[in-house]
Amino acid sequence: MTDNRVLLIESPARLSIDHGRLKIARDGEDDAFAAPDDIAVLCLHHHTVSITTQALKSLAGCGATVLVTDDRHYPCALMLPLAGNMAAPQRLHQQIQLIGKPLVGELWAQVVRARLSTQAGNLRHFELNGALRLERLVEEVKPGDVSNTEAQGARHYWKHFFGPDFTREKEGADDGLNARLNYGFAVLRALVARQLAVSGLNPALGLGHRRQDNPFNLADDFTEPFRYLVERHVHNMDDLSGELTSTTKASLLRFMEQEVEMNNQTYRLGSAVAEVIATYCRVLDRQEGRLRLP
Repeated sequence: MTDNRVLLIESPARLSIDHGRLKIARDGEDDAFAAPDDIAVLCLHHHTVSITTQALKSLAGCGATVLVTDDRHYPCALMLPLAGNMAAPQRLHQQIQLIGKPLVGELWAQVVRARLSTQAGNLRHFELNGALRLERLVEEVKPGDVSNTEAQGARHYWKHFFGPDFTREKEGADDGLNARLNYGFAVLRALVARQLAVSGLNPALGLGHRRQDNPFNLADDFTEPFRYLVERHVHNMDDLSGELTSTTKASLLRFMEQEVEMNNQTYRLGSAVAEVIATYCRVLDRQEGRLRLP
């Protein structure tokens, strides 16, 4: 099972399994092939793409996720692998046991501190003002983030990172900058959700994200400490105003090439996500402990 490879299908194509390989057939072109276990996320970006059930089964069996986009090329559906994970019933029971315990608040505080620290790191990386305020906020985070330090940090961060006129819009954004951020975050969320699934965890049972209409609360929790990678990559892009073209989306996915510093070690993104979620599983086993975070 690969960590980072994302396969984009952006033109009319027929996907099927041929002798164990994912076959990508296009009119007027030679067939292309990919090994299902080399794919972390398959992104289907064209409304005429067809895919067989056997292809979906093969991808799921290899631990891949399938991301489907709408007419605006924004992610609208996600298929996660579930079969073959014998730990899932035990993990679900452990996650339910954790609900309502003080440990939940402390774990969420750890995530918020990591998010604030990486935001400060981005500001310092680009030699921008405002990092010291975020570093001070890290020291003010309380269990459960009852003082909403994360929101305070976000307001401060965005106005320094992309300028005082920038307004962060999570859904339905029409401007190129927010569209690029949202696309990168969606792919990052898919990578995190995939790792949760293969670890036997229920992505709906979150720590800080607990919306009843969100089936990916826990994925959103563990996406937070890695968002800085998308933001740093977008900040480096030349064109932030145009539409999400094939070239733009391919360029956006290069955020996954950045290395992650964690506990004095350097990780590839996929390995870092796996390590963070592995520490969460160890916390569940003991019902105590700390997360390893960027």
